[in-house]
Amino acid sequence: MQIVPLQMKHKQALKEFVADFTVAGEDSIPAFLPNPDWSFEAMVREFDKQSRGEDLPDGWVPGTTRFLEHDGRLLGLFNLRHRLTDNLRLFGGHVGYSVRPSDRKKGYGTLLLESAKQEARQLGIDRVLVTCSPTNIGSAAVITKCGGKLQDTFFHEPMGHEVSRYWIELKESA
Repeated sequence: MQIVPLQMKHKQALKEFVADFTVAGEDSIPAFLPNPDWSFEAMVREFDKQSRGEDLPDGWVPGTTRFLEHDGRLLGLFNLRHRLTDNLRLFGGHVGYSVRPSDRKKGYGTLLLESAKQEARQLGIDRVLVTCSPTNIGSAAVITKCGGKLQDTFFHEPMGHEVSRYWIELKESA
């Protein structure tokens, strides 16, 4: 099992990854943020450019997208935003992650969030904000297991539902 950037060899694996969500009746994949007009090849290029902060859409910040790969399958992904905007402070935070429905409850969410934390440390980020719906018990458990401390839960008008915000400290204790 390894954390990897999206690569040309993943074309079929990504189709299967996306199909897993569709079959499960989930119409969106948290943390998976491609432009719907991109071809697969453009997606690989654009994710790489996003990680360097190049040619970002208005309002976007640099972000690193990585996938959890095992035996040629993509099991999940995380997106680490390198800094926060006012909007990301309310919803989205630094880290979004997702595990394909057929592979949930196997510890992959924890692995992805721990990997995102490691990536954030390498970027010099001292703490990360992670948000989820308060009804998403699985995600809240992963965030807490990875060191998340609940800041608050509030109704987020633009999303039309409640959001819980957790902070995870990344500084090593002295």
